[in-house]
Amino acid sequence: MSVTSTYTFLQGYFNGLFVGQNTVSAADQIFTESPPGSVVFTVHRPSGEQLVDLGKLINTDANVGMVAKHLISAGASLTSGLRVQGTPWINVPYFIQSPAAHKPSDMLARVNFDFHIETPFPCSDIDGTISVFLFVFLDSQKHLHVTIDGTWFSFEGGAPFCAGKASDGLKAALPGVRKEIQALLPPLTSAIANVKFANIYFLPGDGKKTAGAFVEDASNDASLGLLLA
Repeated sequence: MSVTSTYTFLQGYFNGLFVGQNTVSAADQIFTESPPGSVVFTVHRPSGEQLVDLGKLINTDANVGMVAKHLISAGASLTSGLRVQGTPWINVPYFIQSPAAHKPSDMLARVNFDFHIETPFPCSDIDGTISVFLFVFLDSQKHLHVTIDGTWFSFEGGAPFCAGKASDGLKAALPGVRKEIQALLPPLTSAIANVKFANIYFLPGDGKKTAGAFVEDASNDASLGLLLA
């Protein structure tokens, strides 16, 4: 059974709410996907597709607890779960630092979460987001790999004189956060370590294949479609 999935993004490509429509067919079909960047994104998904729901694997109670522990060392508290979002390389915030590091059409998985820092009077409290970007690729032997590509954080607040100290604390905490995220990656590929794939592609949300319409948030979850070589 194959599925044609059409995603209509209401807040931009792989961003925010989207409306999905799955059309199921008994006949198999060749994988194709519409050009990236469009408000309407269509993927023809063959019957042999293997699906990996990145959000379900990463946003667990145990993983949230590990990340929260490192934020505490920076004087911050975690205020969200771990979200996973497919992000075009050209939209990654550090893209301009090394534009040729990936192809313009490459997608990265953004694992991000929110934090809060209480500051002493008269500074305003700080609220922000930390993002860890993962690069998913096939090596020359067609085996799947996931690596940490980079990290980024942004925040608001801290005026008039607490922002600099908060920024230094977050920079010091990032290596620990990065280490924890790195530890989450082996389970993503362990079950298929010796399997060869012909193609990988991103799907917004949990990648559901059931027929009919549905609404999800592409900023909260992303999935991988895998096709055997």
